[in-house]
Amino acid sequence: MKRAWIPLLLLVAGLMVYGQQSRDSSSARWEHKALLPTEISPARYTQVQEWEIRTAGEQGWELVSVSPYVYLNEERGPDGRKLVVTQTYPAYYFKRPKRER
Repeated sequence: MKRAWIPLLLLVAGLMVYGQQSRDSSSARWEHKALLPTEISPARYTQVQEWEIRTAGEQGWELVSVSPYVYLNEERGPDGRKLVVTQTYPAYYFKRPKRER
C-alpha cells in the first residue's frame, strides 16, 4: 500500500511539467516593434519623428528601450580643416501584450 502513491505522484509531477511548457513559438506573450532611423541616401539618415513615437504609444505600445542606432562622424570640413562632429540617430524599441486572434 505504501508504494501505491508513487505512480500517482509521478503522474501529477508529469502533468505539472507539461503544463509549464510552451506549446509552440506562437504562444509568446509579447509583440515587439522597433522604430529605426531611415537611410535616405548612402550615409544620410532621418531621425524617427516625434509623431511616430506618439502614434505607437496611442496604439498600446510601451517604450522599453532607446539606443543609438547610427553614429555619423564628419571628420573634415569643406575647407580641409579637421572637425569632429558626431550625430546620433536613436532607435526606439517597444513591446505590448500579444493580442488574441
